[in-house]
Amino acid sequence: MNELTARLAEGKVVILDGAVSTEIQSRGAALDELSWASCATLDHPDIVREMHADYIRTGADVITANTYGAGHAVLRAAGMSAEEADALNRSSVELALEARDLVAAERSVWVAGSISSKRPSNSGNVTPTGPEAAAGFRRQGEVLARAGVDLILTEMMLDIPNATIVTEAALATGLPVWHGFSAELSEDGQSVVEWRDGFFVHPREPFGDLVATITAMGGEAAGIMHSYTPATTLALEVVRAHWSGPLLAYAETGHLHYPDWVFDEAASPDEYAAQAELWAASGVQIIGGCCGTNPDHIRKLREVLLSDS
Repeated sequence: MNELTARLAEGKVVILDGAVSTEIQSRGAALDELSWASCATLDHPDIVREMHADYIRTGADVITANTYGAGHAVLRAAGMSAEEADALNRSSVELALEARDLVAAERSVWVAGSISSKRPSNSGNVTPTGPEAAAGFRRQGEVLARAGVDLILTEMMLDIPNATIVTEAALATGLPVWHGFSAELSEDGQSVVEWRDGFFVHPREPFGDLVATITAMGGEAAGIMHSYTPATTLALEVVRAHWSGPLLAYAETGHLHYPDWVFDEAASPDEYAAQAELWAASGVQIIGGCCGTNPDHIRKLREVLLSDS
């Protein structure tokens, strides 16, 4: 059992980093219509490296490589060959590892590789599925594992067909896998449904069916990400009904005006940490931030959730 797995088994809280893509944007790198923040790895490596370093400095135990938008289907639509996509994924991991080597001398820090549902923005708004997409996700997972990530985050799991092939690719690496589902409030605000927000046109399945199907495949942790805090809280109860392992939560704040994130309605670090305290009190162990959060949010999370700060 590795140290991170042991921490979770002991019931300890683990601090995940905050937003990657929107924090890259906030530091001056434009987000791309097709690949969002992925190409910042090539165009602005110093920004990406320093972002990771700042998350470590402010208390993150786990940082996430800039690979959320680096799936082969996305990068192919952006004009990259498979070999170029592999190289971008490797470089993204290398920047995270360099940041860890630069900063984390006195405590353990782990690097996660993200494999996400993100589809090419010119693809008709449907998450990638089918044999070609599955092969791309498998290849991305292999590259991330060889590059040195410590675990895989499956991010924005939205529907069973896509989430299944993403999860198969993640599990095939042999690394610990943390599942990140995304949800939004139903029309009556009393329950949650699979996240769509106008980007995806395929039919919804019941959110609980998605969670049950994917968690039954295996993994080390599961929870809710890239969802607003009210939906996150309700959706965590659905995950809890189908999953007995460690729970994770990292919510978004602000809103998207594609491809840019708008921060004017983002929760302050104090406001976000107050919500995170409630998640921790309910048993959520892995807590960080998604779009709209930054190193100040992570600093506050560590301050309020861990006693060693």
